[in-house]
Amino acid sequence: MHRTGFVLAALALLVFPAAGLASDAESVLSRWYDALARADRTALDRLLANDAVIRLEDVGIEQTKAEFLDSIEEWEIAVDGAGIRHRIEQEEGRSVTALVCYDFPDNDLLTREWFVLSGDRISESVQASVAENCAEF
Repeated sequence: MHRTGFVLAALALLVFPAAGLASDAESVLSRWYDALARADRTALDRLLANDAVIRLEDVGIEQTKAEFLDSIEEWEIAVDGAGIRHRIEQEEGRSVTALVCYDFPDNDLLTREWFVLSGDRISESVQASVAENCAEF
């Protein structure tokens, strides 16, 4: 009986992969934004695939995982006292789009961020500004 339940659960994951992705995506993004808010280099390293690419469209920057991790010290200064809120807007296959409010001490920034997930890791992240405040969040 126990074995049958396991087989049925495994089949359900094969038949309904989007349900598993939804919770996986939320879990990955929650850990991502938590690590960003704390400027936790170790956690960010674990969350990014080895070949990850991070693009900040507004400033025309594209970074490898190593380049992104090397910039964490600067980010730590910028994020001191800030909060980050996010909500998933859309999921399609391994692609996830989130609306994100960065609550910095002196200002807010609303962005739309698109991710490609590879299992429980981020292989691509693209960020673009939406507004200079979080009123739309």
